[in-house]
Amino acid sequence: MTCFKKLEKLVSTIRKYNFLLILTFLVSSKASALSPEYEKELYIGCYGNSKQYIGADEAKTYCTCVVNKLSEKFSDKEIDLVFKMEPDEIMKATEFATIEC
Repeated sequence: MTCFKKLEKLVSTIRKYNFLLILTFLVSSKASALSPEYEKELYIGCYGNSKQYIGADEAKTYCTCVVNKLSEKFSDKEIDLVFKMEPDEIMKATEFATIEC
């Protein structure tokens, strides 16, 4: 009987912390995501440059992927700092997205 009560208490504690972990993840992931306006600007720039090399359909897929990857890693302020860097530094900071896509 004691084990059952301890197990109930453990399950209750896990549920409580599980909620907090999910809440923390949601708040932190939103804080580091790009705003829809920034995503749109990045997509337009990417698409305009990419479609001439890989075609319109491939550019849509590629640029959507790149923007999503950048949004997972950077906030608006962070991406502003990245794009103030030298071109070779920008490439280093964003190459993960192009490699994954």
